[in-house]
Amino acid sequence: MSFLRRLLPALCGLTLLGVAGPVDLHAQDEVDEATLRWLFTADFSAVFARGNAESATLGLGATARRKWERDEIRFDLGWVRVETGTVVRRAVGDADDFTVEREVNTEKTAENMFARGRYDRTFSDHWFGYGAVDWMRNTFAGIDSRTLLALGAGTQWIDTDRTDFSTDYGVTWTFQEDVVPNPDVEDSFGGLRLGYDLRHDLTASTVFTSRLTFDQNLNDTEDRRLDWGNSVTVDINDVLALKPSLLLQWRNLPSLGEVPLFSPGGVDTGTTVLAPLRKLDTTFTIALVLTL
Repeated sequence: MSFLRRLLPALCGLTLLGVAGPVDLHAQDEVDEATLRWLFTADFSAVFARGNAESATLGLGATARRKWERDEIRFDLGWVRVETGTVVRRAVGDADDFTVEREVNTEKTAENMFARGRYDRTFSDHWFGYGAVDWMRNTFAGIDSRTLLALGAGTQWIDTDRTDFSTDYGVTWTFQEDVVPNPDVEDSFGGLRLGYDLRHDLTASTVFTSRLTFDQNLNDTEDRRLDWGNSVTVDINDVLALKPSLLLQWRNLPSLGEVPLFSPGGVDTGTTVLAPLRKLDTTFTIALVLTL
């Protein structure tokens, strides 16, 4: 659990910054009361199939955020897991008198989890600074643990009741542990980060959000990562909403995976070779969102 030793101190540091940030009590009195409390949202998605096919998809997410006059602190958690069952049926008896036996072999076919923390400090109407820590695990993409620390600044381009758009840029340090270690790649490295954050109210009850993050490895210029998430939140009432989301995760130098080696004639050699995994992962979810 080495990632916890790196993640917890950073999260504690962000929390202390968020608590220590707003020191002007008179200025706080002038802020709308709704901004002086924690805002919590949770989302849940699930798909289950039983009978002639067996599968289960479960997704959980949560966000906790608090804003002050010039400060904001935010924490995000997410987890998606997919299990697929192979149904094997066989008949026992003879052609005129038989019984059908059914066996299901279930295995995990996808899993992705992440935890993020971020603190923002506004310096003017257009400029802000931030510190962030991200952790993620996606063993099917070859990543057992990846922790990223970021420090940077950003520009607030639009800030209205209907639209919020900002860009940010910073320096990063990444610690990565792959499922299959690659001896040719460093497991810790510095980098640069660019991104944008967009929120736009399409209607009074429908909000579109888009977030893009681009990371460049400075140790290896061929190693570039891109996360692009888009979602539409449709309010059902004051508490519940429906949220379809699409997340694209791309890496130019993906992690390695062990692949069984077959001869040109199709015979299993009993050995494995290391080969790069696919560069792009696509995740689509439809979640029910609860706001407290």
